Amino acid sequence: MVVVHMAQTYGLILPSGQFRSFHLNTSILILLIAMIGGTAPQRRWTRWGLGLLALTSLVPLVYIHMEYTALVDDRPFLPNTNDLIIIVIMIVLTLFVAVREWGKVIPLVALAGIFYGYFGYLLPESLFSHGGMRIERLFGYLGVPYFRGLLGGLTEVSAGTIFMFLVFAGLIKATGGLDYVMKVAFSVSGRSRSGPAQAAVISSGFMGMISGSIMANVASTGAFTIPLMKRVGFSGAFAGAVEAVASALGQFTPPKMGLAAFLIVGLTGIPYNEVMIAAIFPSVVVYLYLAVAVQVRAAKIGVHAGQMAETERETLPLADLTLWQATVEYGHLFISLVVLVYFLLIGYAAGTAALFGILLLMATETLKQMIRHSDNPMHGLAEAVRINLSGFCGGARSGAMVAIVIATISIMVEMLIVTGFAQKLSHLLLLWTDRSLWFALLVTAATALAFGLGLPTSAAYILVAILGAPALVELGIPTLAAHLFVFYLAIMSALTPPVATAALVASSIAQSGFFKTGFTAMRLGLPGFLLPFYFVLRPEMLLLKGTVLDTLLVTAAAFIGLVALNFAIEGYFLKRMSWWERALMIPASISILEPTWITTYVGLALFGLVFGYQIFQMRRGQAVGDRAVTEQGVKG
Repeated sequence: MVVVHMAQTYGLILPSGQFRSFHLNTSILILLIAMIGGTAPQRRWTRWGLGLLALTSLVPLVYIHMEYTALVDDRPFLPNTNDLIIIVIMIVLTLFVAVREWGKVIPLVALAGIFYGYFGYLLPESLFSHGGMRIERLFGYLGVPYFRGLLGGLTEVSAGTIFMFLVFAGLIKATGGLDYVMKVAFSVSGRSRSGPAQAAVISSGFMGMISGSIMANVASTGAFTIPLMKRVGFSGAFAGAVEAVASALGQFTPPKMGLAAFLIVGLTGIPYNEVMIAAIFPSVVVYLYLAVAVQVRAAKIGVHAGQMAETERETLPLADLTLWQATVEYGHLFISLVVLVYFLLIGYAAGTAALFGILLLMATETLKQMIRHSDNPMHGLAEAVRINLSGFCGGARSGAMVAIVIATISIMVEMLIVTGFAQKLSHLLLLWTDRSLWFALLVTAATALAFGLGLPTSAAYILVAILGAPALVELGIPTLAAHLFVFYLAIMSALTPPVATAALVASSIAQSGFFKTGFTAMRLGLPGFLLPFYFVLRPEMLLLKGTVLDTLLVTAAAFIGLVALNFAIEGYFLKRMSWWERALMIPASISILEPTWITTYVGLALFGLVFGYQIFQMRRGQAVGDRAVTEQGVKG
């Protein structure tokens, strides 16, 4: 599967429709095989049933490959009987695997889309009614011969771009990338006051960006960082929240930006390097904010993680290596990432850039193993092959899971489009909001958070982007800003109770209350909820307007406004704050974030007043302390 995807990315060896079919059907195949491997041997009938389904998945794969020319040239308008059977097989297998891998919500959404497409003509005249579709046309839109729905444009994005990046991520993990990132994170911040919390911010941000899965990132890096945060004095709920927020915010971070950034490219046609560049300054703000927030909490409760016991440091990844030694051994991972970013920035297709990163990573890992085992080169080569194949397996399985969720949600998306519902809803949203930008933003934000409660980030983003983003664009918001608005809020749904999947995993590791962890994560993740509104109204932050200086000023104002809000909530700035200082910080934050420069200047003045008073109080207290020491010395 990996080799065919790499060959397709490099040389387009298959027509687009054949490649989409190969991508989806082999994804179904390997996930069914994985299910067989995960089923107890004594459950023989279950294993035989899964094996039969795995063999069945080869039927549409072979059929579409053999019949491709006839599908495209001879019957491009309506499927024949055999085509209908193949489409039904693909739908059933896709939904079955989706239930096993992602739960029942996404398949139920897809089924609702199919029923709506067929029975919509029975609905009373309203937003939901449409003219109906014949069964042949309906299933044609879900697969062949139209190559839409399951085999549509979103599956093309999954096959041509997302899959390659997930293989790259699989190789990073297999070659020790997680251990190296943890080593760097603890070396950089481990002896600061907030120690492990800062390490969680750094490592989870990086791995969250690479892995594309918030829950997987919480589970992997959180296994190290959360227990250490608790040991140095942070509460379990706070430790879990830090890990959950850092992992979620990693989805904002260039160059990879989780998965949904590729979907933005697929839905809008905007080049990937433009999406990546636009996301730079918001991601800087959210991570600086989180770093400040954990440092403030450490100062407030008297934690100083720099005093962590050496026995605890010895349990960290690569503890037996210095940072330089670890960099010499694992630095080739960073070089591969730099190469990947370079090709993205100079305009290469994202999938091609990932391919170059994969090939370089494979070559450098092979060279590393050959040098390490110079006394037995064949053993080194065998070890390199084992590591690379392990990375392929992990990446392919992750890519298959993403392929399934994207194909499943594409069923609903296709029905919303071909029935005209998406277009009608967009126009109706403009009428409901009376073309009020704020009202439209609030409705779209609520929709993104609501969909995200039961769907993965990518699925929530796709649905809201189809339904809500066009109305925002109609109101004058730049297309990229509108889609990033939806993208950010879909990600933040992973921190929003009552589901809050990231907080759920983190609270389990931290052994803390789920709701307490979830609400703490929402507070620490405030930038993810507020920044989308800010950069929609201040597109300079996304480099969509103004000069670079304007971007820097707007970004700095956003950061100050957000940390001011955090100081007010914590009741701690440079020292504990009095009630009137906290009261001033709230309007200061609101004024700074309000998108006009006059109010921003007023807010900055209020912030400066509290800042200056805190410095005066600290110096005054220090002077009193010095005078007391001097008087004590004179008496002595």
